[in-house]
Amino acid sequence: MQNRETASRLFPCLVILRLLPAAMSSPGLSTSPKAIWQLTWPQVVMTYIIFVMSLVPILAAGHLSASTQAALGMIVQCNLFLTVLSMGLAAGATSVISQAMGAGEADHAKKYIATTLALSALLGLGMSAIGLAFREEILHLVRLPASTLNEADTLFGIFMLGLPFVYVYSASGVIFRATRQVILPLVVMAVVACVQAVVCFGTSFGMFGLPDLGFKGIAMANVAANALGAFINCILLASKGYLGRASLPSLSWLKERLPYLAGVTVPACLSNAVWHSGYIVLFVLTASVPCDNVFALAGLTAGLRIEGFLFMPAMAFSMSASIMVGNCLGAGDQDNARRTASSLLYSAVVLMSIIACIIWPFREDLAHILSTNPDTCAYIVTYLDYNLLATPFSIGSTVLGGVMTGAGATKISFMVFGCTIWLVRLPLGYLLGHIALQNASGIYLAMVCSQVVQALIMFIIFKRDRWMQYAMYADRDKGSSGTGSRSAA
Repeated sequence: MQNRETASRLFPCLVILRLLPAAMSSPGLSTSPKAIWQLTWPQVVMTYIIFVMSLVPILAAGHLSASTQAALGMIVQCNLFLTVLSMGLAAGATSVISQAMGAGEADHAKKYIATTLALSALLGLGMSAIGLAFREEILHLVRLPASTLNEADTLFGIFMLGLPFVYVYSASGVIFRATRQVILPLVVMAVVACVQAVVCFGTSFGMFGLPDLGFKGIAMANVAANALGAFINCILLASKGYLGRASLPSLSWLKERLPYLAGVTVPACLSNAVWHSGYIVLFVLTASVPCDNVFALAGLTAGLRIEGFLFMPAMAFSMSASIMVGNCLGAGDQDNARRTASSLLYSAVVLMSIIACIIWPFREDLAHILSTNPDTCAYIVTYLDYNLLATPFSIGSTVLGGVMTGAGATKISFMVFGCTIWLVRLPLGYLLGHIALQNASGIYLAMVCSQVVQALIMFIIFKRDRWMQYAMYADRDKGSSGTGSRSAA
């Protein structure tokens, strides 16, 4: 009997040990449907784990007090804005590492990995220092209620101390995916999510034998989870041979290769900044419409959360597009890059359109899950009406953004997304929401219009093939000695 109990306890460990060699094996560079599926499904699961991890602190704060929940919500938004450099560097790393792997230049890929992690740590420390230095100014700028300032100040300080870990954990996860290692980061993320939940509830309410830290425990859990994830990922990267003395770049290598990485990263950072700032302005426009502004704002908030949860697979398709297109262009196979991108684009659009059709009859049910107020529910349904109809366009532009990232053409994404948000969505949202219709329906309609314009422009650019000229090895076959050519390596 005792032997059976011991065996049952060891069984999960044996399963993990059995799966570990497969997870640690080096993947190929195939672009077959099977390879696309093997690369995409773990990333779909990861996006939902991230979603759950974002809900855990909010749930814990909601059980503490309304002021804690309000303070946490705004601090999380501030923290996300301060990670914009991490998002940009992730795009740059995905492009250069996937292209180097596709070109068969493993040594260069390892140097890009070491460079990415070092830059992530430095940028994380720098943004943390900026956040702490301008702590009072940031909290004053976001106009938090006076009753939440003490909690917000404490939460913000702890979040800033953990920001370097956020940068390194994010970068290391991207590195794994760029090398097509998707099972390992999935396992690590699942472990990190469990640790976050235990530490968050444990330290917030004195559970599981942990000290009762109250609202401070929420921020401490965030730091602990990201520190653990960063540590495990770096250890695994080293065990895979991606980190070591041989992967340290020389000054001459940095001088030769860093400009291309910067050329991909900087536009990606700007694109993320434009995207986040555009949504902030969108919230401001919604909060100031002449009619039902409170209900409209609540409807927008809830509608975005429903939309984000349901359409997260699109982000996985976008990431797969970045990796596979980068591999193809690194190998100099433009035809395969175009074919793979088209396959991922059409698959994502068809799949997510089918999901939108399935969701359509249940719009009111979903609205009632997030709100009991009939006016708010009405605006949630209205938001879903517009955005479910726009599914092919929003999903298409998301996947094509991933294609541009893989090709290193983040300048294109920055220009298209920036122009459609600031020259179409926001001005049209003001005209329709504040002047023509005088309610939030006009703003929701403006969002759809901008998504249609954005998707059409991206598709036209995609069909013209000029985006492939941004690839690191684009001039290789021409015998050029430019920064991105093989001869320059």
